[in-house]
Parts: sequence; C-alpha cells; structure tokens
Amino acid sequence: MKFDPDTLQTLLNLPDIVVDRVVLGERKTLKVYVHSTLEGTRCRHCGKPIEHAYGLGQEIELRHLPLGQYRVVVVLRPKRYQCRDCDGHPTTSQTLSWYTPRASVTKAFEQQMLLELINST
Repeated sequence: MKFDPDTLQTLLNLPDIVVDRVVLGERKTLKVYVHSTLEGTRCRHCGKPIEHAYGLGQEIELRHLPLGQYRVVVVLRPKRYQCRDCDGHPTTSQTLSWYTPRASVTKAFEQQMLLELINST
C-alpha cells in the first residue's frame, strides 16, 4: 500500500513538520517519520534564542490520532542546538508545539482521550 506524504501531512494536522516517509507496520500501525521545519530553540538554562545547530536528538515515537482503521505513530528526531553564551555550552533539544517533552502521545491524542473519558465510569 502506498501513502502520499503530502496528503498524510495534511491529515495529521501537525504544524512545522515535513513527512519524510511512512512505514506500514504490524497490526495496521502507520509509522510516520517526520522532521521539523523550524530553526532554533531557546536555551534550557538562560532562555535566550539559540541557533547553533548541534545535530539531532534520539528518535522519539509519539502516538497520534488514528486515521481510519490505522493506528498512527509519529517518529521524530528533534533538532539539537548549542548555547554559546552559557558556561559549558549546553545543548537543548527543540520541542514542537504539538507534543509535551517526555510524553508518549501528541497533545491531540491526549485531548481526544480526555474527551472520551467524560461521563465514563
């Protein structure tokens, strides 16, 4: 089965990303590999904007809203940046608006689960 990355990007409704590839895995799971289109982030120590690229962080997998009968997992390697103003030149990973750091799901998935819990026992 072939998935068009542009169409999939529209269906995911996640800002500031580009779909690189899609892999259909076990149990109708779509693994959607993406990368950020944003440049820079804020230093986790001083809070200043930083733009000195320092590679990519470890791959993270985030469960997203299903598309029809398919379970969707978004796979991202966040961009890393180095602060040249702080002592030790710490690095900071870029975080995009549609997920919370260290979470295993997207904000949209989390909101959907909370809505489904309303009036349930």
